[in-house]
Amino acid sequence: MTSISRALASLVAIVFALAAGGGIVLAQTPNPLSSSYVTPFPLTDRYQVRIIGDWLGPGLANGLQDAFRQDASVQIQDASKSNYGLARTEQIGLFADIDKLVASTPPVNVAVIMLGVNDVTSMKAPTGTGRLQPGTAEWKDVYGREAEKLIRKLKAANIAVYWLGLPVMANSQRNEAVAAMNDAVRQSAYVNGAKFIETSAGFTDQSGAYTAYGPDLSGQTKRLREGDGVGFTAAGSRKLANYVEIVLRRDLAQAKAQRNIPLAGDEEEQARVVPGASRSAKGAGGKSVWTTETDARPDGQAAVTGTETKAASAKDSGPAAGPDTAPAGAGDERREHAAFAGSSGFQGGELIFGDLGDGMTAIAAISPVGEFSMREIQRQTPLADRLYFKVLSRGDALPSKEGRADDFTWREDSATSQQ
Repeated sequence: MTSISRALASLVAIVFALAAGGGIVLAQTPNPLSSSYVTPFPLTDRYQVRIIGDWLGPGLANGLQDAFRQDASVQIQDASKSNYGLARTEQIGLFADIDKLVASTPPVNVAVIMLGVNDVTSMKAPTGTGRLQPGTAEWKDVYGREAEKLIRKLKAANIAVYWLGLPVMANSQRNEAVAAMNDAVRQSAYVNGAKFIETSAGFTDQSGAYTAYGPDLSGQTKRLREGDGVGFTAAGSRKLANYVEIVLRRDLAQAKAQRNIPLAGDEEEQARVVPGASRSAKGAGGKSVWTTETDARPDGQAAVTGTETKAASAKDSGPAAGPDTAPAGAGDERREHAAFAGSSGFQGGELIFGDLGDGMTAIAAISPVGEFSMREIQRQTPLADRLYFKVLSRGDALPSKEGRADDFTWREDSATSQQ
């Protein structure tokens, strides 16, 4: 398949993904029941991150470890080898090592890849005759296929993949090959559900050319690249890792927010989801329902705690509080559901009622999948209404404040005092 055919195939895949209503992000999601890119439930509640790189990999790993040093929920390990690359995979055993990585325990949740400094070399032609020169269209096509193969191996194991593009190099010939690699990998990443992270802007001067010096994370000008025009200093590796850190922290926060899951399963499973939960309360028809622990309050009432509890009504505090209105059957439960939904604005999900005694009723809401993320989306302010967009992009003026330098309001007392 030529590079033009691959580009057309990429466009078709993107169009179909958008037509399905989910976009590229849903295609990237390892868990179809979650809208987060990274799994919300890592084993032992610790995310296992592996760095897959060549001889630049250890520096990147050190930078990421320094970035997440205070976060015990993220464990970063370096799985790089100095000879790794995609141009000679048949000689270095990269894919065999990836198979071992996928089967390792505990399972890997995130893979951060940065390869290419060893790949400025010719590749075997698909026909088996001749060699393809770096940077040519045929070379890019074969290189992209190797990247695609690596991404698919990792994605098949529900591993979130972040691929760092290489920054500019001092040598112009090497730099052209690096640009061809980035183009090939970027296309393969987008089509196969990986996230490609651009890094070039952080290691260039004002004209976009290579520079060994630049601002570090604190804003101070420091040497970021080694004398060979390829490697990174400690400050450069930390800045390179920051590109991953920004995207990874955002995705981890979204994954942890997706832990609001529907309750299902037996008592042992429920205890793992909601610690302290019990089946002591009786719902409609005398059936046991899941409630959470109650804490005594000074006024003699009870407060229901737990992530799945939306409300607890006490004596004389609404239509569901008194003994006469406690759920006694399916019809009553539906009426309570409708009354609660109408008064609180609750949308979707299922309400379970539990009689706590003394005229008190616990109301637990079991949220449907995706409700949390939908609420988050609805709360977001449209771009056109955000202050920085109005001022910096559209050029609107901020409203003036009385007495400030931009307050040009005419005041009679000021005019009188000047006369």
